[in-house]
Amino acid sequence: MRLPLLIPVTFLVFITFGLASYKTFAVGSLFVLAMTYGILKGNEVRWKDRPLRIINEKPMLWIFSLSLILIALQILLIRRIPLIDPSAKHLLNPRLTGLTYFLGVPSSIYLFLRGKKYSLLYPVLVALYGYRTPVLVSFIAFGAAYFEEKRIKLKHLIVFSILILAGFLGIALIRGEALGAQLIRIQATTSVLDVIISRAPLHGFYHGALQWAGIRSYILGGYSPRYLVARFLYVKTGVSITPTLLGGMYLDFGVLSILEAYLLGLYYGVISRAKDSFSRVIYYTTLAYGVVGVETGILDLPVYIFFFIGFYLVLRGKYGIKVVKIAE
Repeated sequence: MRLPLLIPVTFLVFITFGLASYKTFAVGSLFVLAMTYGILKGNEVRWKDRPLRIINEKPMLWIFSLSLILIALQILLIRRIPLIDPSAKHLLNPRLTGLTYFLGVPSSIYLFLRGKKYSLLYPVLVALYGYRTPVLVSFIAFGAAYFEEKRIKLKHLIVFSILILAGFLGIALIRGEALGAQLIRIQATTSVLDVIISRAPLHGFYHGALQWAGIRSYILGGYSPRYLVARFLYVKTGVSITPTLLGGMYLDFGVLSILEAYLLGLYYGVISRAKDSFSRVIYYTTLAYGVVGVETGILDLPVYIFFFIGFYLVLRGKYGIKVVKIAE
């Protein structure tokens, strides 16, 4: 089983349950086929994993420890637990929260691949923030790593997925959320994609500015990508809106988003064959963000950085590009 195929399959299931319009479903199906074809072609590309060897276990342990300290520090500062009290989320520092995700996900996966069971502390503690996305990213990355590294059977992966789903349903119940609200959320996000597909020109609307905003907003400030989505939808209340994996690409490049899907699939098909621990950390991290990005889109600088490293590894393995060692 090729795990990257989870992304196009999940996207297709998502827009199906979201009751997508006929046009959205047609474009979404082409998007899925392009990514699937890219994944399959990527498995055939002549490529050799050339490890960077720029970092080892000790620095990763320090990075991991720092991510846990950031979580504990924020909880102590606000003196509330957002998981139990969702109203406390606005008290969290966005930059420290983002830094927690950026440091915690890859370092915990690296240590997990090295057999360090304490790496599982990260998803448990980051759940205290009360956000679904980082927990889901962690569990998907850990699950993918365990599934492929241990070569366990598919039925075990299904059981693991059911346990994750049960955990999220439990969190929803603890927070007083109705289970039907999750389906409504999927349908609401799909309706956003419907509007994007129906209104955006075939050649795109933002022409790269939307995805570039994911970098600029982190460094220079300004509108975030999801705020630009809201502006396109004439929502002027200051909220940000998730556009799905396809929505952001389509708003930027229109039908050329199909090509972007193919290139993304090609990347996953190649990087999934990595053997080095650091290379596989990047693979599992980007895979998890790709699955979660089915709803949220891939529109944030920290996520871009993981993909930039991944694309570099692909090009390095294909063309032998060199890199300077920065740590031992």
